[in-house]
Formats: sequence, C-alpha cells, structure tokens
Amino acid sequence: MSFQLYISRLKCLFRNKEAMFWCYLFPIMLASCFFFAFNNLWKMEYFETLPIAYVSEGEEDKTFTQVLEAATADEGVKMFDITYSDEATAKQMLDEGEIDAYILGNTKPELYVKASGLNETIIKSFLDTYRQMSTTVTAILQKNPNAINEGLLEDVMAHNTYLEAVKNDKKPAELLVYFYSLLAFTCIFAGNWGLDEVVNIQANLSGRGARVSVSPIPKMKLFLCNILAAFTAHMGSLLLLFFYMYYVIKIDFGNNLMYLFAVCMVGSFAGLGLGAFIGVWVKKKAEVKEAILSVVTLGGAFLSGMMMPEIKYMVATKFPVLSYINPVNLLTDAMYSLYYYDNYDRFYINILLLGIIAFSLGILSIVGLRRKSYASI
Repeated sequence: MSFQLYISRLKCLFRNKEAMFWCYLFPIMLASCFFFAFNNLWKMEYFETLPIAYVSEGEEDKTFTQVLEAATADEGVKMFDITYSDEATAKQMLDEGEIDAYILGNTKPELYVKASGLNETIIKSFLDTYRQMSTTVTAILQKNPNAINEGLLEDVMAHNTYLEAVKNDKKPAELLVYFYSLLAFTCIFAGNWGLDEVVNIQANLSGRGARVSVSPIPKMKLFLCNILAAFTAHMGSLLLLFFYMYYVIKIDFGNNLMYLFAVCMVGSFAGLGLGAFIGVWVKKKAEVKEAILSVVTLGGAFLSGMMMPEIKYMVATKFPVLSYINPVNLLTDAMYSLYYYDNYDRFYINILLLGIIAFSLGILSIVGLRRKSYASI
C-alpha cells in the first residue's frame, strides 16, 4: 500500500509541467548561462611588453637604462619596449598613443603619462621601486663605501620571505563558485516541493487536503510517502544538473564526487524540511507561506555570499552564529571544503550541522501535522 502511494505521488509530480520546468530545466538553463557568460572571464592573459620612450637629459643614469632593458615579466617576456628619442618626439608619440609613457632620464628619472590606467600604474610602480632601491644603496655607500664589495647589491635585490606557503594541487577556480552556488540553491529549492506536500494534505488550505482528510489513509503515512516521492523526484533533478555540468560543459568538481552527492542528498532533505516546516507552522494562506519561503531561501542565499561574496565574510566575522544555522551557507561551505581542503574536518562539521537542521525541521513538521485536527470540513 505504501509503495503504491509512493508511485502514485511520483507520477503526479512528474506530470506537473510547471514543477518539472523549474526543477529540471531552469537550473540547466542557468548553468548554461553561467558557462557562456563567465567561462573566459578569469583566464590568464599573457603579459604584453609595454611601449615607452626614454629621453636622455643632463647627466644620464646608465644604470637605470640597463635596468630598464633587463627588466622582464613572467616567463621571460621583456617588460619594456624602449624607444630612445628627444623630448618633443616622445611627447608626440605619447599624444598619438604610440607609447604608454616616457621617462625623462637624469639623476632622478621622471615619468610622464597621458592617462591613468593599468599599464601606466605598472610603469610607475617599477620606477618607484627603482628610486627606493637607488636611494637605499646611495645612503649605505655614503656611510660604507666598501659595502659594494660586500654583497650590497645582492642583499638589496633579494626579496626574503619568512612565511612558508603550503599548497595543495587545487587551483583557484572562480567560475566553480557559481556552479557550487547553483547546486546549493537547487537543493534548497526543494522547499517548494515540501511546502506543496504539506498544503496538499491540510484540509483548510486546499481542496485536495480536504479529500485526503476524509480518506481512510492515515495522514502521516500519506505525508511520509509523498515526501519520499518528492525527495526522489528532486534528487533526479540534481543528478541531471550535475551530469550536465560535469559531462556536457566539463566543470571540474574535483575527485570527491561521492561526498558531493552526499551533500546534495542532505541538502535536498533540508530543503524539503524547511518547506514543510513553514507549511505547518505558519498560520497563513498558502500564498503567504510561499512568499515567506521565498524570502527565507533568498535571504539565506544572500547571507551565504551567492550575490556578494563579501557578505559571506562579513557574516562569518560579525555574526558567526548565522553561518552555522543558515542551510544555504552550510551547503556551499561543505562543497567548497571538498575542493579546496586536503582533509574532511570542515566538511564533516558542515554536513553534521546540516543534517541536524534537516532532522529537526522534519521532526517539528511531523509534530505539527499530528496536532492538526478539524471540527468540520
């Protein structure tokens, strides 16, 4: 009997075209939009040599010109393409956009630019660094002329660091944040299905609930069968979304796929429990319940940093309690920890808290439904 109720409800869910669109097609459409909009946004660009002009005036600093010619960026790319000219020619080249800046060379090189931009900032930073190091060396030599023979230049040029960088084999993937957020939001979207299951068995909220209340089938038995059917249908949408992202648009989720599936399962239960809890305990019409669920879901997504990553950090530092009771934040944090961390400590904490929330919401929903009774229908 229970299996027949489960199968019947499952068929009803799959015949609901509106629910199928929002749970099965809409997340795939969003994933496609994320991929085509953001896929090339953070790809590293090769450094392009910066065109500059050098004007020799007065006492030329030959050391500076040697440093300019020897400066290189990553992978040995020359930092500057230098044109030696007079000041009038350099000004004309700058006005016509042939160069990014020109340097008036003397004992204290001066930089001239036409606009403020990334290239101009790089040139200025390079010149400031040279001035600082040149001043340091001059001051030391004035006090100790023999310092040049004692490895002074090597000491000044050396950039010592006293921090040890511990790295894993994971590369920062900004695009991955959006897909983890999409998975987490799809999990919490199960709340709409949990709310529907509660509305459909309450006589004061729907006509179907009135018919269920006078049927011989125990209300709690029907509710549990319906919730299990909703969980099955919702997990189907999550699996479809995952396979689309993993095999079609080739999103790399790392090597912990089974743990990721476990997060999705617990997240789906949490979403169903949240919807059922609001459906049972909020004493308003079905439309008001749906509005409250949307506010709670979107509010949780906002506080977890889905809209603005800075919000997640602010909540974690200013209101840490919210980070531990927000199901959306626990979902995204558990997914991030699987990708970026070498151990599972943080993952287990998040999944344990999420499981406690899901279990508590489910128990409270059942308790609330058992207390429902009607004097007349």
